[in-house]
Amino acid sequence: MKSSPHRPSIELLFKRGLGSAEIARRLQISSSTVRSVVAAIKKRGDASEVKKSGRPRSVNTRNTRAIIKKRIIRNDGLSLNRMASQLGIARSTVQSIVKNDLKLKSYKLRRGQYLSDKSKAMRLEKCRKLLQHFQVRRVSDVIWTDEKIFTIEPLPNRQNQRQLLSKDDSMSPKRRLAHNRLFPKSVMVWAGITATGKTPLVFIERNVKINSEVYQKIVLMDNLLPLVTQHFAGGPFILQQDWAPSHGSRSTLAVLEAHFPGFLDKNLWPASSPDLNPMDFSVWGMLEGKIAGKVFATVD
Repeated sequence: MKSSPHRPSIELLFKRGLGSAEIARRLQISSSTVRSVVAAIKKRGDASEVKKSGRPRSVNTRNTRAIIKKRIIRNDGLSLNRMASQLGIARSTVQSIVKNDLKLKSYKLRRGQYLSDKSKAMRLEKCRKLLQHFQVRRVSDVIWTDEKIFTIEPLPNRQNQRQLLSKDDSMSPKRRLAHNRLFPKSVMVWAGITATGKTPLVFIERNVKINSEVYQKIVLMDNLLPLVTQHFAGGPFILQQDWAPSHGSRSTLAVLEAHFPGFLDKNLWPASSPDLNPMDFSVWGMLEGKIAGKVFATVD
């Protein structure tokens, strides 16, 4: 039975000697309510409500679930802590609703290349051209190339690198600082892969700027040309490169046309597309994983 607001009045009239039927008539309430309160008075001596034992009623109600769902639809990046605070319920309750009732899981934001609307349209157009191009050419004939800078100081993982400290020590000198030097020593590395082979890693000397002359001599002529000549046995191949200034200068284009015919030119290869080059979306990440968490004293 739900708690009745008439309990005090029923108790007062009962103790004055009135019967249940008369009390019900005077208060204009049901006789069953009066009888229940009177039975409690006879048993315990008063009409006070007994505190129920057992687990308290859950706040995981249909209305709460609907509110949380609506807020997530509006902003799927909303903090569970903030939502719990706004709703006045425990974070564990919000987490349980999100996971078990709404069947949602928290994911880290993916890293990617920003594309403006103009870039997206251009990229779509060139990707369609690439699909047409590879209807008559084989993707396995492509040699994918790229450069990357590696530093002797790895970037700290701020999510997983933690310390176990007391509250008093949390702001003391014991609290370590994750830092990087402003200009850490680094090395530029160039490499390339095919479906069935790979180039050697080419390390660019420190303080050497990769201009057109350096790119043509060290990368294209000294390293890439001997490899593709041997690997493809004089057969056709397709060079992919990004279009950094040194890659697209007039003198570099002349070298490409003379020694690397069929290269993917600017009319075919979309700008800002690291997700299309396996060197970008795969190989460099694997190599970074091998040195992750290590600090090297020197570039060598």
